[in-house]
Amino acid sequence: MGRRSLAIGAAALALCGCGSSGRATGASGHAYAAGRAIFIHAGCGGCHTLEAAGTHGVLGPDFDRSEKLTEAQIRGQLDLGVGGMPSFRGRLSPKQEDAVAAFLSAAMRRRH
Repeated sequence: MGRRSLAIGAAALALCGCGSSGRATGASGHAYAAGRAIFIHAGCGGCHTLEAAGTHGVLGPDFDRSEKLTEAQIRGQLDLGVGGMPSFRGRLSPKQEDAVAAFLSAAMRRRH
């Protein structure tokens, strides 16, 4: 599972130059797209609803309605896996966790 996640994340990072989905431009758009792809492929949407990722999970917090989290808070959750959420330490690389945290934090700030 760990190798598969790393391969998916590496592919997402490699493909992030294909466009930014109209969310941002330049390097920030590439990081947003990479974080979005990792969020989706790591299975985060199985538990979490997030319009920016097109996910509709019902087990974890609905990120379209929950409090806005900082990148540091998100990164902590990914590492520790608190409150029923599994830890992603060892499943995602630190770089992948950073990309997911940056994407999710940006997506939460952009919602209305």
